[in-house]
Amino acid sequence: MKFPIQNIKTIHSLLIFSGLGLISLPSFAQIDDDIIITKDRKVELPPANRVFEKIPPLKSNTEDKQMKYTFFDRKPKGVEEVKFSPNVVAPEGAKKNEEIESYNNYVTLGAGNYGRILGELFLNTNQENNMIIGVHAYHNSTVRGPVDDKNSANMYDKAEITGKYLAQKFQVNAGFNYNRDQYYFYGYQRPREDLDRKDIRQVLNTVQFNVGFENTAPNPKVDYALKTNLRSLKNIYGAQETDWGSSFNAYFPIINEKFVAVVDAEAFITQRSDNVVDKRNLFRVEPSFKLNFRSFGASVGYKAVNEFDEVKKINRTKGFPTVELTYKSPSMFYIFAGIDGDLVRNTLGSMLNENPYLKSQVQLLNTEKSQEYYVGAKGDLGKGFSFNVRGAMGYYKNLYYFNNYTPDFGEALGDTAKFNILYDSLRTQYFNVVVQLNYQPVEMWRTYIRTDINHYQRRSFEKPFHRPVVTAKWGNTLIVSDRLLANLDLYYYGKTYARNPTTQEIVMNKDIIDLNAEFDYLFSKQFTAFVKLNNILGKKYERFLYYPQQGLNFLVGVNFSF
Repeated sequence: MKFPIQNIKTIHSLLIFSGLGLISLPSFAQIDDDIIITKDRKVELPPANRVFEKIPPLKSNTEDKQMKYTFFDRKPKGVEEVKFSPNVVAPEGAKKNEEIESYNNYVTLGAGNYGRILGELFLNTNQENNMIIGVHAYHNSTVRGPVDDKNSANMYDKAEITGKYLAQKFQVNAGFNYNRDQYYFYGYQRPREDLDRKDIRQVLNTVQFNVGFENTAPNPKVDYALKTNLRSLKNIYGAQETDWGSSFNAYFPIINEKFVAVVDAEAFITQRSDNVVDKRNLFRVEPSFKLNFRSFGASVGYKAVNEFDEVKKINRTKGFPTVELTYKSPSMFYIFAGIDGDLVRNTLGSMLNENPYLKSQVQLLNTEKSQEYYVGAKGDLGKGFSFNVRGAMGYYKNLYYFNNYTPDFGEALGDTAKFNILYDSLRTQYFNVVVQLNYQPVEMWRTYIRTDINHYQRRSFEKPFHRPVVTAKWGNTLIVSDRLLANLDLYYYGKTYARNPTTQEIVMNKDIIDLNAEFDYLFSKQFTAFVKLNNILGKKYERFLYYPQQGLNFLVGVNFSF
């Protein structure tokens, strides 16, 4: 008996109802996926902690013969496991009138080397109801790590409940989740025979609640969305951060979709306690007008941002004009150019998400993108080829870097196991180029390659510590047969530099080449077995100085939906 390919979607792509946005701060200039000036919503959701998020199940449309995939990019900090979640639409030849049986509940169990244990559970109500509730539990741990056995182990746990209510003209989303991350500062100088594991242990506890209200009425006179999120983060060394963020987006069609007024507003009220209590707030409002004609479009606005820091005596408001012009050819080829600016918010939570090995009482400053000029293009070249390219030049102030902690005068030797945040107070010019090529020659294979090139003008520091010049990702998804789905991921991370905290010499981290693969075999409509191979080349690389990552590691497990 053969199973239709759409069952791969049923088994491999179940749930979660509230989307979590991935915010990545190493590069502030990114490609805009949507260039058509239509109804614009820029609502920020709580950031995901890692790359293991699911996507909601969608009903298969057998009339559409194109495969669609969601690729999760590898986190720069070197997460050992990469998760691909393909969302596959049935190919030519599938039964059009056959109702695809879907399952709302999903469980994953797996084990691997380094003593890894993986478990994940999704429980959900019927997707056809107006009220949808989902429960998600996740556990991923290793007993041993790449060095010193248990001293480099880790454990990540997550529990959450999400809900959505769909009415005729509006929808309400809400969620509550708890995350517990446990790991060790294993970048210490060796040998350390007198080391106690309790002295290098770190535990991050994060509690988060979010709720959102969104208008869904067709062709409204005024469209809007309101979302708020409250997050509380604590560690075992007494640091705590409470962050309350809200966003409001309003959309006013003046002349149908040709001339539209938009108002985007955000408010963040943050209190960070780490030896001292510091209140850090940021408010942003951006009114804009959007014009949309057949071939030409434009967006003109002004962004006003106020930042407040009680301890550093900061209370200032900055203004940034924003302009974007677009041209769309009859063959759906887009060219765009614009100017932008902003204050990029840096919190303890965002910094730990990027580098979990921070020392206590790190300084937190927002990064000012005083101005940015960008140009780009995107389009479909035919025969399965499409592209997206963007180039930008601008200036940062308080651009941050990570480096192993260097002690102040009179203190003991530097601590190689913990990192400090360094800010360049001078005006730093940067260049950023992003190129992405997509190719889908047949319905059974989808491949893409993305390259990011960043250059930072050296001002206060000799090198852009732990910031690479080049990163690249090559992803492939193949439907080998009706039963077998394969993913192949090749990741390149260019060499980086750091300063040795004891000798003060500049040290180079070698570039990273990381090859990963995943194979899913469908035994039945509800049961799948998988094998994941990570760092297949067995490279001993360090994303952060003195923190070697795991070598070749594997995970074997099963998925069961019901």
